[in-house]
Amino acid sequence: MKCSSSKLMAVVGVAAMFLMVMPALAQRYGDEYREASAFNKMQHKLGRGLANVATGAIEVPKNISREWRKSDPITGFIIGGVKGVGWAATRIAVGVYETVTFPIPVPANYEPLMQPETPLPSVWGEQLPYFDAEGDPRITR
Repeated sequence: MKCSSSKLMAVVGVAAMFLMVMPALAQRYGDEYREASAFNKMQHKLGRGLANVATGAIEVPKNISREWRKSDPITGFIIGGVKGVGWAATRIAVGVYETVTFPIPVPANYEPLMQPETPLPSVWGEQLPYFDAEGDPRITR
């Protein structure tokens, strides 16, 4: 019984080492194919669509913040709120469209319909403000 248990442990150890090495080998070879494959582009379009549906409402506070920085708080809130509602509705509609049509290469080569692709490209590129002790918006760097 002891002999079969040690053989089992050896097989499990070799299998575990093999499983740890395989992702590194997969990462090393074929990245350029995976990036350019139609399947990857479909997955990216689906993820982009779902992200836009789920996070499209972020456009409202984002636009309020942008307009607030350009002008005073009241004007920023009103103008930014109106712009934000429009951008949020557009982003959610585009997200629904991309989610439904993800297997179809429209627009050509699965390109995004909106730029930036998602509402927060830095949380994904663009810095968001924070408010300092005086209440002034500051950009984090």
